[in-house]
Amino acid sequence: MKRFALPGLACALAATFVGCGPMPTPMPKRFEGDTQKELDTSWDKAFTPAERFDHQGLLDVMVGTQAYQLGVDTFSLRAEKRVAGGKVVMQVSFDRARPADDRFEVTVYDSAGKLVRAERYSRKEVDATHDALFADPPPPKDPDVPDRPGMAARRAEYDARWKRIQEIFPRPKEGEPDGAPMPGAKK
Repeated sequence: MKRFALPGLACALAATFVGCGPMPTPMPKRFEGDTQKELDTSWDKAFTPAERFDHQGLLDVMVGTQAYQLGVDTFSLRAEKRVAGGKVVMQVSFDRARPADDRFEVTVYDSAGKLVRAERYSRKEVDATHDALFADPPPPKDPDVPDRPGMAARRAEYDARWKRIQEIFPRPKEGEPDGAPMPGAKK
């Protein structure tokens, strides 16, 4: 029974701190104070001793809690996608000791490997975009209540952003893998 205590604690911490599902943004969440201390304690428990879990048990803890991004000191990710015109490279850099250096980079190369576009986004930009699209959407229009000043414009901007997104990446159909509706999706 003891072997299930840490995964249970880690799952509770993951659900409390980051929610369910994959990373909500390209960067891991940044924790401070007692929360980071609790996570550090969980990491210590998971790897003291280093062989605490068997092969599958360790993978269960890592995947079940998203520990690969939960309270880590540094995090880097590189993903590439071939596209018709060449290749897109996305890179994430995160260092808990250097928050101002957190970044998400998107670089586009043509088919000959020549750089054609490079964008760099700070954590502030990534978090603000996530919040605007998912955490703080404008409320739907209530026909019985007059809108607050600026609300109609905010709602129109939000809808336009999601329309642009869904023209490129349509919402997966219900019942398909990862078929949960995208926030902002119109049925």
